[in-house]
Amino acid sequence: MPRRQSPPPGLSGAEMANNSPSPLSKRTRGQRVSKACTRCRTGKMRCDGQSPTCSACSDRGHVCAYPATQKIRGPGKSKQRIEALEARLAKMESKFRHESTKDSSSDDTVPRSLEEPQSVAHASPPRIDHIDAGSLSDLSDVAFPFHRQISQRFTLWQGEECTKRLERAALSPLTAEAPEMWLAERFLNDVCAELPFLHTPWFVDQIKHPDAANNPDAGWQGVMNAIIASTVHFKTLNSSFREVAVYSWCFFRNAYAVLPELIVHGDGLGAAQAAMAMALFMRQSADTRTTSRLLSMAVHMQQSASPRVITTAAYHIPSLGERENRSRLFWAAFVLDMEMTVNTGLLPVHHHAEQGATAGLPIESGQRNMVFRLRAELARIQQRIGTVVQLNTPKLADLFALESEVEAWCLRVPLEFRPRWFSDQLESAGSDESPIDVSVAMLHLVYYNSLSLVSWVSVRQSTAEMLPVESPRDIDSINQRTSRHKSVSRAAARAAIRSMARFPTQSFTELWRALCYPVAASIALLAVICKEPTHAEAQGDLSLLSCFVGFLNRMVRDEGCDLERMRDGMSKFEKVAADAVGVALASAMPVNPALWPLSIASGHTSKTIATLLTCSCYHPMYAAQALMGNTPNRDTEVAKQLAEILGLSWGDTGYGPFVPDCVIPATYGFRYSSI
Repeated sequence: MPRRQSPPPGLSGAEMANNSPSPLSKRTRGQRVSKACTRCRTGKMRCDGQSPTCSACSDRGHVCAYPATQKIRGPGKSKQRIEALEARLAKMESKFRHESTKDSSSDDTVPRSLEEPQSVAHASPPRIDHIDAGSLSDLSDVAFPFHRQISQRFTLWQGEECTKRLERAALSPLTAEAPEMWLAERFLNDVCAELPFLHTPWFVDQIKHPDAANNPDAGWQGVMNAIIASTVHFKTLNSSFREVAVYSWCFFRNAYAVLPELIVHGDGLGAAQAAMAMALFMRQSADTRTTSRLLSMAVHMQQSASPRVITTAAYHIPSLGERENRSRLFWAAFVLDMEMTVNTGLLPVHHHAEQGATAGLPIESGQRNMVFRLRAELARIQQRIGTVVQLNTPKLADLFALESEVEAWCLRVPLEFRPRWFSDQLESAGSDESPIDVSVAMLHLVYYNSLSLVSWVSVRQSTAEMLPVESPRDIDSINQRTSRHKSVSRAAARAAIRSMARFPTQSFTELWRALCYPVAASIALLAVICKEPTHAEAQGDLSLLSCFVGFLNRMVRDEGCDLERMRDGMSKFEKVAADAVGVALASAMPVNPALWPLSIASGHTSKTIATLLTCSCYHPMYAAQALMGNTPNRDTEVAKQLAEILGLSWGDTGYGPFVPDCVIPATYGFRYSSI
């Protein structure tokens, strides 16, 4: 351990401190130590640094070695350097304060709204001068003013560009003498036959007005163009639907162009009517996602418009036509909302079960108005169905109550409109029966689907409750209920397919809206055939599948409808079902499926389909919507697996394999360039 140096004789400690080495001597000693050899540095001896051997090592006979790299201590942060940095920091802070004071004084004399658009738009972005890069690197905690950072990164628009008014885009301008105006007046009842959301006398009076085409009201422009687009769709021949549909989509884009204005300023009944008209037009396509969003917008606009009338009731008494318009709009939106809820599994926009109790049903007489009232009553039951079946574990008591409500509703329907439960004979669905009105046909299909949904969920729930039960008596009771629900579900699916023989087929858009019901019924029959191919009714179910395939084939061959993809897919359904029945009825079949005849080799696939549809499928309608639309639901993955098993190409367009190009909006340019 080095000894502490004692002061020489005659010198005190203070004098010794005053005679301490100078900074130069310190630096010389530091350089001498850094140049010492390894042995002298270890022994803390003075080394002269001679090469190849220092004097100390030479006198002692040691091997002298110097380190390969010599460490040199830096100058360090002296007090002078710290003071210099503090001075530079104070200088820059004073410069920033001076510039901020200058900007605030100029703001007091000249308004910013008058000065900045001219000075900023025509001049280069402001810069901070006289600041060197070295000083910036030392000031990491000092930030520029926020508005200067924005100015350095963006080019500001001129004031008139920022405040420019949004303009409407009219792709197909209308005139008072345009033939489309006459079409909308003439065929409004046919276009709105299923959901008459407009009061016909009111609309006819409005469209006959000389300035109807040039009325600047955004709500009226949206209603008129959407109705004209639907009318062109309705009157188009099935064989030339795609060519003429380009024309109708131009009018719909006219209506869609006012949608931003309706969102910002639409607080009246006209805005809700326009959104509803657009939703009904999109319902004729395969874009169920856009349809649901337009419907949601229409419902919210209608809800926001109603309180305004109530608060001004003391000053304004609505006319009979206005009350009828409000009632029709509410119930049309309610019916469509419940249809989307039951068919796709989306949550309803109308959340309260008794919300429609205060709105009276349409009071006008006539067949279609009577059917509309029946459809609204059924929609109330559908709302409760959607609430119950969307639960993960619905109660069987609630399902039984819903089934009773549906049956009670059916008994209240007049005989001329009542849904027909056909006999088990296929001849009862003969094609010689005359077509019925589209409103009545849709009423029947919705009824069959509601009954099928309740029965299908009841079967699944009964099967789940059977697992923990051990008592034979309880098992027999559950089996009886399950068998009954299966029979009801099978009968509803059969009735839905047979009712297509009387469906009006003169309009392809109306046919497309209805096809989801027989497709869902076909999936249900495919499931029961593949699960129980030896059932007594399996042959009848197979005949109904063949009947629906024949119906689609006639639509393609005779009517020119673009339904080839759906026909080919349903043909594969029929083939799998036929092979399943063939395998079940065949005798002395080899155990190895590889040795089966080619005609019934796919019977092994039917077992996979039966397991998929009966165990994983929530309801066949959800799978049908996945095959025919673009809205994801709880059975989309099941539908994709089914398509993969059957060899159906799903594609990357976002639509199911049954969707033809003529009902995809992107075919007519209704899309954005980034999609």
